[in-house]
Amino acid sequence: MKVLGVDPGNYSTGYCVIKAEGNRYSVEVSGSIKSRKRPDNLGKIFEELQEVIDKYLPEEIALESAFYGKNPQSLLRLGEVRGVVLLLSSLNNLPLYEYTPQKVKNAITGYGWSRKEDVSQMVEKLLGVKTSDYDEADAVAVAFCHLLSRRLKIG
Repeated sequence: MKVLGVDPGNYSTGYCVIKAEGNRYSVEVSGSIKSRKRPDNLGKIFEELQEVIDKYLPEEIALESAFYGKNPQSLLRLGEVRGVVLLLSSLNNLPLYEYTPQKVKNAITGYGWSRKEDVSQMVEKLLGVKTSDYDEADAVAVAFCHLLSRRLKIG
């Protein structure tokens, strides 16, 4: 089983592909897509994630769900990035699963209100991945959360 984990962001979108074989998990690729120029960032996110899908052939997508922040405009822009991921899911016929930030943090750290630093440290400890930023670490955590969730439901 391979899962593409995505942490959507307005200017930095984290991604990760994790392969699970039994109780073994390996990160095949992870990173973040950075762009400041709108609306070009949506095309860049689409193209780079499509390249990841084409190269690593994930079977499912795990996406961190949106949470309400103080700035409604930021939430709308985040929705645009999420729309790109939904489109990729549809075009590539990949089932999409969403997880709240609290569920992801709980799966990786055992505490749903952990700090981003804690998530990053646990990603490194559990999966041996040294991430370059919190968006990348969150994407790894989302994919791992999904795999753990599937494992608990399946067996």
